[in-house]
Amino acid sequence: MSKFQKASKEIAQFVNEVLFDWDVHQPLIDAKVKLDVCMAYGDQNDAGETEGVAIKRHGQRVLGLAKIIGLKDRAMGRGDAEIMLDGDWWEDATDEQKKALVDHELFHLRVKDMEQDDLGRPKLEMRLHDYEFGWFKAVAERHGENSIEQQQARLMMDTDGQFFWPEFEPAPAAVSKKK
Repeated sequence: MSKFQKASKEIAQFVNEVLFDWDVHQPLIDAKVKLDVCMAYGDQNDAGETEGVAIKRHGQRVLGLAKIIGLKDRAMGRGDAEIMLDGDWWEDATDEQKKALVDHELFHLRVKDMEQDDLGRPKLEMRLHDYEFGWFKAVAERHGENSIEQQQARLMMDTDGQFFWPEFEPAPAAVSKKK
């Protein structure tokens, strides 16, 4: 079972600095959104080696999660939102990797038209990912272009391919055959 602890002042400060790095987070700053930062750690065996995954979402390891804190917990003194970070990963990550992860988690949080809740705190909503993937390689191999896996890959490549995979050559344009 994962272990949790409040992030150190240094990590909370790091998150706060990333918040101020990008103009897109300005609505969170303007609304004075209070962030709780939590570190999660995987299980350790008797030798102190990590054996478990710190954070899972839909059964898969994730390195961070953002969530809006409910009204009752906010009334009890919690923040408006929580950023949970994989502490096992964090220890070995570069500052640039940490910044990218924190920016990703912060980007999930959106101020809802400067509305306030019953406590006078900003109302928040979650921004969804541009792309969500639930892939089975075996299905893609069996069904090829008819599989949702390959259809999603094609959509992403056609829409943003060279942005996400600059090392790949673009697929040749399809030639239209008129009858």
